[in-house]
Amino acid sequence: MLKARFFTKQLIIALGLGLTTFCTATPSKAFVLTYQGDTTNQQTWRRTAPGEPPDLVSGQKDGTMGMIVPYSVFEFTVEQSSLYTFASTVPGATTSTDGAWDNFLVLYQDSFNPTNQLTNVLIANTTPNNGSPAFSQELTAQRNYFLITTGRRVTDFGVFTNTITGSGKVVAVPESDSIFGLLVVTGVIYLRVSNFTNKFRYGNALRRQ
Repeated sequence: MLKARFFTKQLIIALGLGLTTFCTATPSKAFVLTYQGDTTNQQTWRRTAPGEPPDLVSGQKDGTMGMIVPYSVFEFTVEQSSLYTFASTVPGATTSTDGAWDNFLVLYQDSFNPTNQLTNVLIANTTPNNGSPAFSQELTAQRNYFLITTGRRVTDFGVFTNTITGSGKVVAVPESDSIFGLLVVTGVIYLRVSNFTNKFRYGNALRRQ
């Protein structure tokens, strides 16, 4: 009986220590880069359809010219291989569906050619206009990435603010089209591990070409 009580006491102590460790664990750091841009009067391209990765260019399925829209390029690298989250907001947005215009994000790896839209593309999706995450993607350190901000329709263009969040520092490439005239802000926030590692997927995004 004494041995049983001693064992029970040890188990309670062990569980208590484990719970304390779990509750007091330091949240993980997340690095954030936020930049601003404007697609008004910018060069145009025939954007991709949504996908992960997209396998169609807009209009390809129905034989039309598709969505020919202005776009802005932001080239960057990351210092740590990890999962990164991409979000975008436009002026006047109070929900994920309103705002001045409907934007659309496309992410490329290694290179970007606006006339060869399906080469090196990783993911593309319509973007909640209030800055909610559009998608998350595993990125590799020291590789070049290109985040394309464009319109969902031909009438969609304007000012935007994009945010890239991850466990490693996001470094803008100086030659990026979006660097000129932009306010680039970097910072560090603390997130719970469980919140950051969840992939944000918007399956209900509009699947228009």
